Amino acid sequence: MSFRNRFRRPSRGPRAAWGGVLLSVLLGACATLPPRGQVVMRDVSFPLRDFRLPSGLRVVVEQDPRAPVVAVVAVVGVGGSGDPSGKEGLAHVVEHLAFRARHAGSPSVWTRLETAGAGHVNAATGLDYTAYMTLAPKESLPALLTLAGQQLSAPLAGLTPEVFGVEREVVRNELRERNETGYVGQVFSWVHAASFPAEHPYARPVIGTHDTLSALTLADAQRFTRTHYRPDNVTLVIAGDVDLTSMDSLLQQHLPPAWMGTGAPLAVDPRLPASPAQPPLAPAPKAMRVYEAAVPTPELYLSWVLPRGFEEASAIHDFVNDSLERNLWRSLQNDGDIAGISTNLVPGTRASLLVVRVQLSRGDHPDRSVVKVLDQVHRAWSPSQDMGEAAGVLGREVDFQALRRTVVTGMVLESEHLLSRTVRRALLTHFTLDARSYTRSQLALMALGGSKVTDFAYQWLQRERARVILVRPGESGGAVVAPAARLPDEPLADSSHARVTPSMLTAASGPVHTVKLDNGLEVLLAPRPGLPVVRVGAALGGGSSHGTVPGVAELAWWGAFRESNFEGHESDWGLHGSRKLERDHVRIDLAGTSGNVGNMLAMLTEQLSSTRTSEAFVRFLREQVLPWREAVDSRPEVQAQRALLGALYGTHAYAREATGAEMARVSWSEAGDWLEDVYRPGNTVVVIAGEFDVKEVEALARRYLGGWSRGEPRPVALPGEPALPAASARPRTLLTPRPKATQGQVQLACRLPAATPESEARYALMEELLGGQSMHELRSQRGATYGFHASTWLARGGAAHLLVEGVVDAPRVAEGLGSVKQALAAFAKEVTPEQLEDARARLLARQSVSFLTSAHWVDALLEARVQGFQPDAVARRPAHVQAVTADALRREFAGCLERLVVGITADEGQARPALQALSQP
Repeated sequence: MSFRNRFRRPSRGPRAAWGGVLLSVLLGACATLPPRGQVVMRDVSFPLRDFRLPSGLRVVVEQDPRAPVVAVVAVVGVGGSGDPSGKEGLAHVVEHLAFRARHAGSPSVWTRLETAGAGHVNAATGLDYTAYMTLAPKESLPALLTLAGQQLSAPLAGLTPEVFGVEREVVRNELRERNETGYVGQVFSWVHAASFPAEHPYARPVIGTHDTLSALTLADAQRFTRTHYRPDNVTLVIAGDVDLTSMDSLLQQHLPPAWMGTGAPLAVDPRLPASPAQPPLAPAPKAMRVYEAAVPTPELYLSWVLPRGFEEASAIHDFVNDSLERNLWRSLQNDGDIAGISTNLVPGTRASLLVVRVQLSRGDHPDRSVVKVLDQVHRAWSPSQDMGEAAGVLGREVDFQALRRTVVTGMVLESEHLLSRTVRRALLTHFTLDARSYTRSQLALMALGGSKVTDFAYQWLQRERARVILVRPGESGGAVVAPAARLPDEPLADSSHARVTPSMLTAASGPVHTVKLDNGLEVLLAPRPGLPVVRVGAALGGGSSHGTVPGVAELAWWGAFRESNFEGHESDWGLHGSRKLERDHVRIDLAGTSGNVGNMLAMLTEQLSSTRTSEAFVRFLREQVLPWREAVDSRPEVQAQRALLGALYGTHAYAREATGAEMARVSWSEAGDWLEDVYRPGNTVVVIAGEFDVKEVEALARRYLGGWSRGEPRPVALPGEPALPAASARPRTLLTPRPKATQGQVQLACRLPAATPESEARYALMEELLGGQSMHELRSQRGATYGFHASTWLARGGAAHLLVEGVVDAPRVAEGLGSVKQALAAFAKEVTPEQLEDARARLLARQSVSFLTSAHWVDALLEARVQGFQPDAVARRPAHVQAVTADALRREFAGCLERLVVGITADEGQARPALQALSQP
């Protein structure tokens, strides 16, 4: 492989450069595929402008015209480690409050972002930074810059103590949701406390605790922002379809004058010391620390403190993390109690943290499981003794080169995603003060040698440096405080500004070529030039709802493997693969560089044609994985989901949610028969998206996919269309007890008429209206939840349902349930033209930023075909959304209200009165 990059000498004032990645010359499709070990890709570069302003603010602009979209990312150089002692969580609370700010009596920043056309808005608080991220159609850039300038320069403008109190309750609910209801975020606070010395700022919880949150005041937040929200502590990166030549005037017009400054550029002090300090490590405890949390089975967390991140040298961290992710699964073979294993990397400016999560089936011998994992960590970097020293070293080098190809390709695939690339560039630029550090970190990753990685692992991943905690099943609740009072409604944004822009209507357009092969397989080709990557996705009809024996689909999918490897392994070309079992189909995906598209199609064909299972592997699942699955089945939220599906779909196949016990009764032969029935060309649709020549790739598809033959050239039979439930004035109610829960999970769902491309647009607008209203009322006005979300599910055969769900404070379950029900009833009576137009603009904005990568195109086209829609349904979605009327939406909401199912997972004493009140006519 050869890599090169080009930079222009910086000019005076704003700097001009080229940033990006690239690899050797692109090979076109030909009779001979690239040999194993060759990753093939052309050069890529992104033109940059680098502004070092007199105020100290750093602005970097990157031009990427692949889609009519812009990303705006702002990094503030303070995170959880900057919180005052005893006030942990303050940086995170300020992140929340910055979206509530009102400048000169305007609506909140959040409302104005929606009005400006933002399709994706998010923020994150790390150990040493707070990042604000926005994606929007390119026409929104001037408004986004104005908002970014106001939000950063006056993050708490117009906030009252009442607003502060409500948003603090939102954060408290986030703390509860992450720690006490399913997802266990508290674990990471325990891991940090076990890894770093008690006096170190990284040992403290970024999100805080209930006690530290209660201690915070608006005055604390104001002092914090005066100290840290300064232009010389902020980096702003703008990327996407922008005009570099106009950025000078655009910044002058839309950023506050004080944040532009006058005179010469301010020299900012280095943010990373030239000589990094030794990473701090907590003393080894005498015994393993044990905690309780809402986990279905015991879990082990192993952590290693590594050198600091956010610099060129830290590229090795990603390499080590990926290596362990791919090697530690072998621990399952050596310890029958280990059911799953994964890794996570947390970067910081003083140190970084590598975390390995180990899910256990029983937790009978956690110390022995720790030893088995540590043994595998050692083996990941040591030559095999069975092969002899010389052969072992050679095998280690072969493994390293395979991993290197995979990591480099993953880096390029991440670069395809505009927001991910912009966030990483912003973080690296902020801490290194070098706009080219993103490219330099990529080059450093490409240049890593096997000996350097091995030396790093031997130095930092030693057994004695590992810190371990054990988390056993239990509840980790926090005290429930008095709820904040509901805020008065904020000023509404001017609906006339919530406009539909040209980019919203064209982002999903593009050529799609359909090829029908003689074996019955359908191939969709979606060329998307701009970055030399290709993704291939296959959808096979069936999914978990298919099969006459309960649990056969899940067991067959878990136990499936590719029997033949004649065409090579994914790592031979650095390919990234994944697979998923959905309710109505199976997904298989491969991603890699454009020059290796032929290898991808050859490997996909071999995988599809040789997928099998074995009696030994089925036995392994029964003995080692299914006990963990059966424990998961006992979780209240899992039982609630099964009950909800049963209420929506009755005896239909889509109500099926297999249990571990059902899977254990499935035989090896039954699983094999299921695979034979599903894995057939006549039951498969393949989408190829990315940068390629259509004629050449069509020839490759015919050559490889067309040579696959198995079974009848027809798809798996569609499940019968599920009948709509009878209309009722009273909703059907479900209660799943969760004793002593500090939060209650609320779910409102209804079946929808059979989906078509036209009705899909109506359902998407219902989701937008109901989800937006629930978030506004329960989060923004009441502070009773971290988030309420609406979603629609569409499946083969026309099945569809709408779901609104979220978690609320346990004492406020009735309040949360009543609020969502009231919103649904209001829309069933009337959807105003203003509500429709606002929802339409928000939906189109969100859809317009959803087609930035080849993966997005694969997902959208496969979803359309699985649902039985024509490929052009993707491009026609904006037109369908534009055609929806307020009266049509009102009728859909009225029908939903008549078929309503309501479920609560909570303490029974608080949930039952709420359901009884709801059942009154």
